[in-house]
Amino acid sequence: MPVTPYSGSFGREELKHLLRRAMFGATNADLNHFAGQSLNQVVTALLNTSMPTSVPLKNYWAMNGGQRDPNAMDPGVPFGSTWVTTPNVVASVNANVGRMYSFFSWTVGQMIHQDRTIHEKMRLFWYNHLAVQVSVVFNGLLWWRYDQLLRQQSLGNFRQLMFDISIDPCMLEFLNGDLNMASAPDENYARELMELYTLGVDGGYTEQDVQAAARVLTGWNFREYNGPTPIMPESHFTAGNHTTANKQFSSFFNNAVIQGQSGDNAGATELNALLDMICGKEECSLFICRQLYRFFVHGQISPEAEAELIVPLAEVFRANSGAADQMEIVMRALLTSAHFFNADNRACMMMSPADIVIGMVRKLKYTFPSESTHLEARYRMFLDIYYICVNCEQNLFDPPNVAGWPAYHQSPLFDEIWVDSAAYAARNFAVQGLIGQGFTTGTDFYQVASRNVSIDPDYMAIVAEFNNPSDPDNVVDGCADLLYTIPVSQGIKTTLKNQRLLLGQSSDVYWSEAYDLRVADPNTSDQTAQMVPSLINFLMLDMAKAAETQLF
Repeated sequence: MPVTPYSGSFGREELKHLLRRAMFGATNADLNHFAGQSLNQVVTALLNTSMPTSVPLKNYWAMNGGQRDPNAMDPGVPFGSTWVTTPNVVASVNANVGRMYSFFSWTVGQMIHQDRTIHEKMRLFWYNHLAVQVSVVFNGLLWWRYDQLLRQQSLGNFRQLMFDISIDPCMLEFLNGDLNMASAPDENYARELMELYTLGVDGGYTEQDVQAAARVLTGWNFREYNGPTPIMPESHFTAGNHTTANKQFSSFFNNAVIQGQSGDNAGATELNALLDMICGKEECSLFICRQLYRFFVHGQISPEAEAELIVPLAEVFRANSGAADQMEIVMRALLTSAHFFNADNRACMMMSPADIVIGMVRKLKYTFPSESTHLEARYRMFLDIYYICVNCEQNLFDPPNVAGWPAYHQSPLFDEIWVDSAAYAARNFAVQGLIGQGFTTGTDFYQVASRNVSIDPDYMAIVAEFNNPSDPDNVVDGCADLLYTIPVSQGIKTTLKNQRLLLGQSSDVYWSEAYDLRVADPNTSDQTAQMVPSLINFLMLDMAKAAETQLF
């Protein structure tokens, strides 16, 4: 049974729904960019992803004789240069701290300045699905390599991704793969491979299968030194640490036996056999498609959703199991499906902190300091945004456990888990701060140019994208369209207009004249015209208090 494609109208509301799920926030510039295109054209553009052209840069330093000195911390990397090509300084904790926080900032910057594609959302999907905790793996180069792998294969072949993840240094360290040897098999990764990554908690495999898979995976490790010389992290297989006996699996896998291998290619040969066996199960395709559904469509999977989308989507997954672009094909089917655009699947999910915070930053049209002249200030502001997400209960690099964030897997609440009494207050405070306060650096910076740098939302640029913003009704409508996923009553909008844009007056001219004066001359001495950005600020602050801002 094929996935039923969407055949209804594809207007602004359908476009907003699609972009909100495929990107972090749907700005007016995004909507205008795709206006007039068909659903297939927009989805093709969203799936046309590419790797970032930028890399994390050294923005850190240490005190040396009372002076801020970049060479006193990670001296092999000049200030403003990238560290991702320099072997790890594993003996220098402070240098690795600098690298990690540089990576945090860079990643948040990629999310904010994302292309108009699904690339950043897919990276976060895979990171949740194949979660690694920075509290366990605190190594800049391992994280960089892991991030690049998720990005490169985000829309690629699932089985290939699982092969590469299984021997990736970051995952090897996180789930003890580097300790898994013939003399003492470690079941940690083998268990999660089946339970969390491919088949699910009730996937049908047995404890015998976990034990056999662990023996298949023996012998893999990674190294950061060649003798005494630091090198870039690399995976390697040691045949002497591998279990060469045959591995017997249960009736769930048709009593399959993976023949024990020896020699330098034994690890790859047996791992390939293991993944062929696991990925050949129908349960694997269904499990992955359910994970995609909970992330991009709805936390709850109803019987109708299972029948209408999950089962046929899993057929697409299996039919393209050998395709290099398997996941792109699957995501195209999902995003163009009739089920994805069902009314029940719109404005039905609580935004993750990443969605609400990164999306709000993008909607507010912040202009961040230049990387070439204000690197420290730029990275500090991105780091501030990272901590805002942490405060809203989503550490982008440290989910609570190996299963990822509970909102994507924990029944029966799923995405509702994001918003409890404490989290809602933090989320509301975050949104109010982004709208009303902006970002300011202090004085503790090596770069003089990065000290005391301030940025604010560009309120005039925001409303300039609305239709005829000289009309205060259009400004309120535009802000509602930007901030909300569901309509608000005309009575509420009229009250907001009168109280915030007209300052209690009764005629629209009080706004129109002031706005037109401000546009004509940003330096006007007219006091009412000078207040226009503040009036927009006050309007958005009031509107952002509503619960409607939390849905997408």
